[in-house]
Amino acid sequence: MTEVDRAIGPEPAVPPLGEAGLDVGPTEVLLALATAVLSLAVLVYGMSAIASAPIFILLHLAVLIVPAVFLRRRMRRGGELTVPVLLLVATFAAGPVGALGCAAMALALWRQNPSPARLQDWYDYIAGVVARMPLTRIYDELTSGRLPSDPAAKVPRFGPILEGASLEEQQRVLGVVGRRYHADFRPVLRKALRNKNVFIRAQAAAVASGLDADEKNRVWSGVVDPAAAATLDVKPRQP
Repeated sequence: MTEVDRAIGPEPAVPPLGEAGLDVGPTEVLLALATAVLSLAVLVYGMSAIASAPIFILLHLAVLIVPAVFLRRRMRRGGELTVPVLLLVATFAAGPVGALGCAAMALALWRQNPSPARLQDWYDYIAGVVARMPLTRIYDELTSGRLPSDPAAKVPRFGPILEGASLEEQQRVLGVVGRRYHADFRPVLRKALRNKNVFIRAQAAAVASGLDADEKNRVWSGVVDPAAAATLDVKPRQP
């Protein structure tokens, strides 16, 4: 095990796709339907001519005893609380309509049996979380100093990456050059300024614009294109 692996620790176990992320079964469906029937009966009483407002309110609160008792039993057993909580809140706020909605939701969850991976993808989607590859995460932690580097690890050269790698990897290399610029990066920056991709040339020019005047002259002295050097008000000179 390398030093990076020891620093990161074991990867969290991913539950199987077939394992349910929400423990929803027929009990939740039947409870929601029973609550909806009781709440509907109270609503019918409230719309009748003999209805009394205090009695109607008491009956409405009495219907909430059913989901409240179910919720309390689930809490004692450490079970899934999603459906009981939603049923209690929805019935209190919307009466039979809310209870029927919870019954439909419980039935759908019971039949579809959503997996933890599917739920996590949905949570990441609505939260705007962009999934990162493990290699990208390790790279970010190394460059930020949160992980110690491994001197024995094989490090790819920046030059070949700028020649044949993808645009994303080339931009990542220039990002490292810009954040941790050193005189040894000068040939790499020159090569990026002569890159055939205009985006790489523009990013390299932006990195070069942040250097001091002497280093700009040293960098642009190896660049053939005088027009690119003119954008930084630096006259290239022959080495």
